[in-house]
Amino acid sequence: MIEWMQKNKKFLSIRAIEQHLEMPDSTLIKAVNGSQNLPKKYEERLSKFLMVLQKPQSAKAKN
Repeated sequence: MIEWMQKNKKFLSIRAIEQHLEMPDSTLIKAVNGSQNLPKKYEERLSKFLMVLQKPQSAKAKN
């Protein structure tokens, strides 16, 4: 999941994701930049968030 974020970080507001998931400032950006690992307690929250983010839009939403 961090690898996906690294590939797509120019399209993401990492700070907004941190705020939405109630992470301390710079926790996620440090993990994305590789300067520290993401604490285990945030892995499940981030995984669920990214599943929603990556979910294809339904045909109804496209019209």
